[in-house]
Amino acid sequence: MRDRLVPDKGAVAGIIRRTSFVVADAEAIANFYQHVFGWKRFYDNDTPVDARFPPCAPDAALAKIIILKAKDPDIGMIGFMEYQDFKPEASTNKDKASLGIGDPILVIEAADIDAVYAKVKTTDARLVTAPIKWTVKDYAGTGLIHLCTFSFFDPIGTYVEVNTRLGQT
Repeated sequence: MRDRLVPDKGAVAGIIRRTSFVVADAEAIANFYQHVFGWKRFYDNDTPVDARFPPCAPDAALAKIIILKAKDPDIGMIGFMEYQDFKPEASTNKDKASLGIGDPILVIEAADIDAVYAKVKTTDARLVTAPIKWTVKDYAGTGLIHLCTFSFFDPIGTYVEVNTRLGQT
């Protein structure tokens, strides 16, 4: 089984275009990310959904879908799906203080980390840490990437790390 997981030379490469979340209030959480990061709405519609994508609601259930676009024109988007006449069961605790297996981590690079931190402090997000300077190994494992990072839980309980690169040694 493991041999089948090794990429072969004929594999078709894919890109991650977007991460989406099933939420109780798409408008509220989209407004949060627009306020904090200045992202623009790429898609904002009510649409009937297929029960298989994602496997959550009955077929043809109406959903409000908002997709926000960051800087890149093709990737780096985030989507929020709110069902209009169907309430999925909660699968996350929005008040959690730590992460568990399967919990998402959004990592966002900010040009002005102090401005983003100031905006987050004006919201109902729960800060985990103020901006700190720290290092991680570089991609080759031989040098260091210097970062300034802060983190928070957004209003729906998603853990978010915001960083800016300070250089590499």
